[in-house]
Amino acid sequence: MWWMFAGCGSPAPTADAASGGVVVERSQGVEADLIRVNRFLDTRPKVERPIREAGVGELDAGGLSAESCGSCHPDQLDQWRLSVHAQAWVDRQFQAEIGKSDNRWLCLGCHTPLLVQQDRWPVGLVDGDVERPHLIDAPVYDAALRDEGITCAACHLRDGVIHGPGLPDSTSPHAVVADPDFRGPGLCLGCHQAEEVFPDKGFVCTFQTGEEWQRSPWSSQGGCPVCHMPEQQAPAAKGGPVRTVRAHWWKGAGIAKIPGKYPPPEANRPGLALALARDGDAVAVTTTNANAGHMLPTGDPERWVQVVVRFLAGDTPVGEPVTLRFGQTWEWVTPPRKVADNRLAPLESRVQRIPIPKGATRVEAVGSSHRISVENAAYHHLDGYPTSVETHRMTLDL
Repeated sequence: MWWMFAGCGSPAPTADAASGGVVVERSQGVEADLIRVNRFLDTRPKVERPIREAGVGELDAGGLSAESCGSCHPDQLDQWRLSVHAQAWVDRQFQAEIGKSDNRWLCLGCHTPLLVQQDRWPVGLVDGDVERPHLIDAPVYDAALRDEGITCAACHLRDGVIHGPGLPDSTSPHAVVADPDFRGPGLCLGCHQAEEVFPDKGFVCTFQTGEEWQRSPWSSQGGCPVCHMPEQQAPAAKGGPVRTVRAHWWKGAGIAKIPGKYPPPEANRPGLALALARDGDAVAVTTTNANAGHMLPTGDPERWVQVVVRFLAGDTPVGEPVTLRFGQTWEWVTPPRKVADNRLAPLESRVQRIPIPKGATRVEAVGSSHRISVENAAYHHLDGYPTSVETHRMTLDL
């Protein structure tokens, strides 16, 4: 593994000319820098804290890169490459978002979870302002590893030892700690249950997937891996016996971040189930959160799920289409506040009766999942960026 070393010398803090008042100073060396980073981050909420030890020293299993792990775990590497975890840093929307403010250090603990993936390390705040971090140039930094986003070591490496779910009769060439967090929700919720409000700021961190799951009927059926890491019969490592292992796709809403780069359909089913039925002079549209163990949609408050219902005579539209939208509505004031939320709870069903317009002989319903509106994508100059994916298309003759 190749490291880039920042120059060491006297601290000489200076304001970053490109970023209104951010203080950046030179490294004082790994040991001294880690003391300062730890002293600061230990006072901050968990969601802001990267994994600080992994990779700063030596690792007997080899380098930290996913490619290094893939030399023995090629199937897991190939699956991870298709995942949004692998794209957590290079995602164009994320890059556009973190360019709007000097608060980006708040996001890195989840998008580049290893401290050695970060080119500058936080050691304080100027006047307590999260948009004016006091940073030091990283004494140890791997730019290629940063591009890997949520890489293998982010989940599997703790205190220089590889952790995993613990497989029976394992003969791993490296030490492995059997960690119960890998069989439940614990490992995932470090990032997928993340809430922080900044009273004097126009941004918020609000990811409540963990709490949603804990309130759901699914919480007694196993943790996040049950749906997002489906079981497969395959070797855990090259040359090993075929056994029950879990896929490393982590499919979610189904929307690619890079066109054509996303887990296959069998990774997991859409959360939404959709049904059409004639009900007298109307069509009953039933929407159910059948497969998600959390609210549908979950995570980023910009996301929504919708069903567009159209009536037709042959191929000619009749009347106006009806759109059923499920999501959150926020006012982006200071601080932001949620004003509406009509998402579907786990296993919740709703029925919408839509009158059949005169002359209609067929009804069509198209379900889709959306990450960002076309307008917001244009604002961020995200030409060609995947904003949504179709999940359902069905028709009913009337």
